Amino acid sequence: MRLVKKINNNVALGIDDSGRDVVVFGKGVGFKHMPYDITPTDEVQRIFFDVSRGMAGTLAGLSDNVLLAASDIVDLAKMELECKLNPNLVVTLADHIQFAIERRREGIDVQNPLQNEVAFVYPNELRIGRTGVAMVNVRVEDADLPESEACSIALHIVNGEMGGAGDTSSIDLVMETARIMKEVTKIIESELSVTLDRRSYAYNRFVGHFRYLVARLSHGESEQSKNSSLFEQAAEDFPDIYSCVEKIQQYLADTYGWSCSNEELLYLMMHVNRLVTAR
Repeated sequence: MRLVKKINNNVALGIDDSGRDVVVFGKGVGFKHMPYDITPTDEVQRIFFDVSRGMAGTLAGLSDNVLLAASDIVDLAKMELECKLNPNLVVTLADHIQFAIERRREGIDVQNPLQNEVAFVYPNELRIGRTGVAMVNVRVEDADLPESEACSIALHIVNGEMGGAGDTSSIDLVMETARIMKEVTKIIESELSVTLDRRSYAYNRFVGHFRYLVARLSHGESEQSKNSSLFEQAAEDFPDIYSCVEKIQQYLADTYGWSCSNEELLYLMMHVNRLVTAR
């Protein structure tokens, strides 16, 4: 592995033996004259693959322990969620954590207004966020992050799942998805006269489907209908579910100008039906 550009004394950009860009973190790795090849005597602590070179400026301002804490949180998220995360997540999460610590030390506490929604829509990520707060407080001296910071860490993880972590509009979409999910849940409960268990596996599965639906619609993507006859049959067989989904479709159209194809409405009907029958 060859290091080619110093970020700070302990962080450098490099190229691995396969030609991939890497960020290398370790004591003194950026201190030597560039370029040079890493040897077994170099104290490498972390290697981050495929991080955008545009993130180099952000890396330069991060403290070592904050970067290590963010790396630990991302590793935990990969293991717990069993999914691929945006390679830039380590950097954007570390940047957020460092800013949160600075605010805390200045006596400024900012409460996320979506904490309740995040707890219902992203419970797994929030659980990781709570563990992440503890990780930061152990690794970073005098960090003293409050538990409420778990919500922001969770939203960064969700953003990394959705392919963001580098685009502010992606975080905005994550937060907006939480708001949408809150309204859609109200519609289902009102239209079908049910009370949904927001901690159930069925609800989590429904949320997962809806998150990706919102992501597609927000980017102007749509599943083209290949099952028109099946959609029509489902609408006839499950009129209450169809009416409920139509209300959801109307809410999305009125509020965001989004339109679901018959294919998407069919899948939505299937998920809503599973949700209410699995209670």
